[in-house]
Amino acid sequence: MQPTSVKPSEAGLTKCWVVFTNGNKKSFRSYDTSGRYAVADPRDYGIRGLKKMVDRWGKAVERAILYDTATGQPIEKLENGQWVAPQV
Repeated sequence: MQPTSVKPSEAGLTKCWVVFTNGNKKSFRSYDTSGRYAVADPRDYGIRGLKKMVDRWGKAVERAILYDTATGQPIEKLENGQWVAPQV
């Protein structure tokens, strides 16, 4: 019988696709739980973590887009160093 557990990195409610200034592209999934305490809004907690990670990289990031993994719809994107709602 196969275990049904999912890795935390594959269970994220959101993901972030990042393009770096050197041309590399990578996607990251959110961690939606703290592990130490209960989180009131797991989706928001994961989004804040992804944004914090991208903001730490600063000018090394050319662009980034946050997606909802359930729907595949963009949530926010990074333009000129600012997080903005995507154009619909």
